[in-house]
Amino acid sequence: LDAYADAGETQAMLLYKEVAADYLLIDDKRGRKVAKINQIQTIGSLGVLLQAKRAGLIPSVAPLLAQISATPIFMNADLIKTVLDLAGESGE
Repeated sequence: LDAYADAGETQAMLLYKEVAADYLLIDDKRGRKVAKINQIQTIGSLGVLLQAKRAGLIPSVAPLLAQISATPIFMNADLIKTVLDLAGESGE
């Protein structure tokens, strides 16, 4: 697929094509770029949370964002604010 994707990302992209998936779940910026070059629809973890809320599967994204923020996974404050705004939770 591309020399810039690591082995795991390459396998995920191949599986995406093999099963004709709707989206490839990937958060890595470089991996998303490679996927876009290869015409692969991507969604990140935060996008999944937003879709889950819109579908009524979860009542709120804020507590889940707080849990993610408590881990070594980095999310900048602007990204968190954007997700909360999109979820309609910026005033909560």
